Amino acid sequence: MPDKNVLLEVSNGVARITIDNAEKRNPLNVATVTELIAAFEEAQANDDVLVIVLTGAGDRAFCAGGDLKAGKDGGPFTGDISQPGHFVVRLFTLMENCNKPIIGRINGHAMGGGAGLVCACDIAIMASTARIATPEVKIGLFPMMIMPQMMRVIPRRRLLEMYITGEPWSAEQALEYGIVNYVTEPEALDTKVDELTSQIIARSPSAVRLGKYSYHAMQDMTIEQQFRFAETMLPRIATTEDAREGFSAFLEKRKPNWTGK
Repeated sequence: MPDKNVLLEVSNGVARITIDNAEKRNPLNVATVTELIAAFEEAQANDDVLVIVLTGAGDRAFCAGGDLKAGKDGGPFTGDISQPGHFVVRLFTLMENCNKPIIGRINGHAMGGGAGLVCACDIAIMASTARIATPEVKIGLFPMMIMPQMMRVIPRRRLLEMYITGEPWSAEQALEYGIVNYVTEPEALDTKVDELTSQIIARSPSAVRLGKYSYHAMQDMTIEQQFRFAETMLPRIATTEDAREGFSAFLEKRKPNWTGK
């Protein structure tokens, strides 16, 4: 049985997905992306999972981006031109449509496709020693596949600077530019991740699920379309079992017992 490039661990409502190739700095190739897709699909389908954490093995790299040594059939820069849908696009589409919160545990450098993965997460916590960059221009390429996700997160001028210069940014710069939510010392990374997962698990699963769905649905609408969509979604959320339980718990001054329905 071939070695797995991605590990999935589920415990106490948290699915932890790890790119497990620390020796090569957790690169992306066909095999790894295929396993990432399978891991996200499994976590999405598991009703016991309330939040997903994406990280890389080791402490040097979160993800080094495209595997330049994978060869023409395994690297992220080639594909079957007769088939629609690049395998990297399938991964990012899956993450975009995932109705469970995705936390990026950025344990080390995030390069190229790794930077795209950071932006594809809903929340990101970065170790202070980590760096983020899109160095594709240094080898005559441009970060096409990750651009849609990154354009939604990073301001235009900063993103163009990042792409055109290919120079790395520090964790502090990533925080300043809104790429990550928090920066911690490496030894405090898991503490912050645990804090956030605990907060999410304590909230209504149905509210989080429908709320994230609504956010992604509305982000490309006109403001009038957003208002119309919001008008239809609010009554839907308000009539869930979780909403009724939330109202009752508030009035009775107790903790709610969520069913996720």
